[in-house]
Amino acid sequence: MTQNNDSPAAGELAPSEQFVFNGIDGSTGGYLTPSFSLAELAEIAHGGKIEPFERRDMENKVRTARQMGYGTVDGVDANDLGQAGWAVVFPKVEAGSAEARAQAKIREALAPLLARRRAQASARGHEHYYREICGVDGYQRGETKQQFLARMGAGPGPANPDKMPYYLLLVGSPAEIPYRIQYQLDIQYAVGRIDFETVDEYARYARSVVEAETGQVVRARRAAFFGVCNPDDRSTQLSHAYLVKPLADFVEAKQRAGWSVERILAEDATHARLGDLYRDAPALMFTACHGMGFPSGHERQRDHQGALLCQDWSGPNSGRVERGHYFAGEDLDRTADLRGMIGMHFACFGMGTPQYDDFAARSSAGKERKSIAAADFTARLPQAMLANPGGGALAAIGHIDRAWGSSFLWIDSQGKRRTQRHLDVFESAAVALLDGKRVGCALEYFNVRYAELAADLSARIDEMQSFDEQYSDSELAQMWIFNNDARNYAVVGDPAVRLFESEAATGGAARGAQLSLRREVASTDASGGEAVDQGGAQPAGYAERDGAERDGAAPLSAQASLRQTEAVQSYGFFGGKDDAPGFLTRLGNTVAETLGQVISDAVSLEVKTYVSANMAQVARGKGSLPEAAGAELRAYTRCALDGDVDTCVPLKPDGEVDQALWSLHSELVAQAQSHRAQLVQALLSVLGPLSKG
Repeated sequence: MTQNNDSPAAGELAPSEQFVFNGIDGSTGGYLTPSFSLAELAEIAHGGKIEPFERRDMENKVRTARQMGYGTVDGVDANDLGQAGWAVVFPKVEAGSAEARAQAKIREALAPLLARRRAQASARGHEHYYREICGVDGYQRGETKQQFLARMGAGPGPANPDKMPYYLLLVGSPAEIPYRIQYQLDIQYAVGRIDFETVDEYARYARSVVEAETGQVVRARRAAFFGVCNPDDRSTQLSHAYLVKPLADFVEAKQRAGWSVERILAEDATHARLGDLYRDAPALMFTACHGMGFPSGHERQRDHQGALLCQDWSGPNSGRVERGHYFAGEDLDRTADLRGMIGMHFACFGMGTPQYDDFAARSSAGKERKSIAAADFTARLPQAMLANPGGGALAAIGHIDRAWGSSFLWIDSQGKRRTQRHLDVFESAAVALLDGKRVGCALEYFNVRYAELAADLSARIDEMQSFDEQYSDSELAQMWIFNNDARNYAVVGDPAVRLFESEAATGGAARGAQLSLRREVASTDASGGEAVDQGGAQPAGYAERDGAERDGAAPLSAQASLRQTEAVQSYGFFGGKDDAPGFLTRLGNTVAETLGQVISDAVSLEVKTYVSANMAQVARGKGSLPEAAGAELRAYTRCALDGDVDTCVPLKPDGEVDQALWSLHSELVAQAQSHRAQLVQALLSVLGPLSKG
């Protein structure tokens, strides 16, 4: 990012021989990283090397993107899990170890999400499109990307779900599955990570995602843009003028159906206002500001690194940063309902911090890389967002390590022309998210940019080293900056999540409506006691609605329900038309009776799950399972056609929910709803021609 003490003009920016980083040192109040000269950055860049296999993957990525738009093999819709596949990747643990037992608890906590992804990825009959890579098969410490993929049966080139699913969810800390592996996998695949301190947080995240995706909450179609512009601070002045404002304008100009755009900029972008924004969360939140940083070993580094520095800070000339100036994970209202929300934060360390500084000078004298933390770690704010007790967000997107102005500015390599705004990847990703693209798919724009820049930089360095070519400090430094900046964007959360999952699958029912959930969970104790209402509070800005929508299985939209009702009333399903000739009358009556029964069955969908210790006795039983000796009802769901859902969840003797049984039952409910949705759609296709007769 070019350094200049003047406020940016409305047009282009003048080039400079100095670069300044985003990020403020919380212990001093000054910039986290001192300015670098072009010569210093060029020296770092010239010493950088990219492994041949990594360069090959980058070149393949660029070719694939130009030919097909995304990183999958030809003929695969990357937005359809049934075609692209989904896998969860854990670190390797030895069987029977304490680590294996801890991993098993996390897998159990994630059971609702895993069951849902299994049903989605295998929906087209490809069971291997869903994979759980765990236990002794998990990622091995010290393993390279190529070694890991080879062990999984995959290799370089576009993602082929027959060999390795396209969507990869890493589960564990970056100390267990390093950031470098995440970066490298992200060249070919859509990658995200979840990393929490407790098993309960994993369970809350899984539950929140499933609730959001199954229509139990539908958030208003609102995109909010929060942009800081601190006094005497070149960094936030640039991001305010050249990133947040024009991006908000672009999204609003696209006029996506039902979407509204809210701007919280400059003097309005305070700590208090950000807290309010989280309490009344938009579907898409974009923020741009400094990220907080602290020295390695500092008492506040682990909890406050990557926190968002708000407009309350008076700029670099004001002295130390006060605690109330920045928004950290602990500031998030624990009662806030973030389900169905995606956040994107442009800030240093916004998603996490590596152990070693990628931007510290490594000169020919052999200086070691600088350690900036005791170990790689995930930032607290995205962790808090995804596992918030009031309801967790779908995903957070942002930077590992430092953020650069080169994310949104393009500087001529020879310094002959002025710097210009360059928002193509931000604009493309934002619109893709609004249109219902999955997060990992929408972020491919950033991955392709990184692959292209890295391949160009690697080729340029080869030319310099192989042919002793002369190079410009400005050219090499800026190529290196752009490359590193593009690489460091990462997803915290499942890369397969998307805004309005159920609506995307059903053609956009209830677009723009402000709908919500009255959170009722019907449960019984082990002895079959009374159902208990465990909720009832309604978040502000919501209307009441219960639902359990699945991919391709959403309740009928109001328009579809009206069409069905009109058809039943107007076209004699239960009696036929009086003026039809004899045979047609009888045929019509028969068809009407059949359709009437089908509609009745569709209206009253019930799913019951039984258990038994004597399967042979059950198999010999006659009639329905309740009549079969030895069958015990353990889970029940009734789904009305309008979306109302009654559910009785299975409990173990200790009073805890039986997650394994509940996951199986949830998958059966999803299959039943999918069948009903297809049935109703078929009925409507029949009723359409009749309505014109």
